[in-house]
Amino acid sequence: MQELRSAIDFLHYEEIIPLLYRLPRSLNDIFNSDFFNPLLEMAKSMETGFSQVKLLYLMQKRAKWEHRMEVHKILLGKIVYLSSKIASQAARNTITVTRPYMPGLVDIDIDYTLEEQPGDPSLIHENLYCHEKILKQNSYVLMLDASNSMRPEKAAVAAIATGVFAGKLRNDFYGVLSFARDTNIIKRLYEPHVLEPLVDKMLDIETGGATNIRKALLDGLSLLNESKTMHKTGILVTDGWATKGGDPVEIAAKFDRLHVLGISFGTGGSDRATNVLMAQKGHGRYRFIQRFDDLPIAIAKIIANK
Repeated sequence: MQELRSAIDFLHYEEIIPLLYRLPRSLNDIFNSDFFNPLLEMAKSMETGFSQVKLLYLMQKRAKWEHRMEVHKILLGKIVYLSSKIASQAARNTITVTRPYMPGLVDIDIDYTLEEQPGDPSLIHENLYCHEKILKQNSYVLMLDASNSMRPEKAAVAAIATGVFAGKLRNDFYGVLSFARDTNIIKRLYEPHVLEPLVDKMLDIETGGATNIRKALLDGLSLLNESKTMHKTGILVTDGWATKGGDPVEIAAKFDRLHVLGISFGTGGSDRATNVLMAQKGHGRYRFIQRFDDLPIAIAKIIANK
């Protein structure tokens, strides 16, 4: 407790996060009576960013009921703000079609127009054909490893990453699931795109347990198969250590495209060989995420680059 007092007194919020993680539950009453209010004031004064979100997330976990909703509301707002900022613009998948002229179309398809009007010198509007870009909707599913290696404060970053995923794909269909021994369907493809409730659900996920990547991929495929779109893509975030359910590689091959973002939750590192193989079999890309805080930007980039 003296360490926590020193960290608060000198505004060392980088030190507070690991201290809160190690704080025994038996000291929760002391935390709420002596430390909660100064910590909350510190959190409110911090610049909006990952450190602030992690601190608020851990405070919410340790706070007594009457404080928890207050912290949760602040935390939710910060995550939605950061997610929207990182996602910036939605991904736009378009196809170009040729159609008869209509007001607003300015890109004339000269070759098609001449083919359709042989020998007709009067290029009036009724005889013109133009290019039109049409928004094409695709389907995506995000599969997030929340198994035993996921430390609680990293769950807050996973919530930001999910918000970025949703923000980039607000013109498409997307689903989200977390997994450990079993899978937890957080959003199905055809459920409405509303960012705040999605982030709220992410903040409730429980971390811990064995890692069943195979089942996560099977359930991800099931979500994608609810869609009638032509292109269906999975994004798998995991350390690759499949401790339950058997080899996931053969299931990866069933995706139209499967991108794998390899992460290391801690001392165990990651199973790069399995992650690379899943991406290869899934006709997607593999990328190793050195720092867990880089996950939201990595998801934005892999969607932008298709």
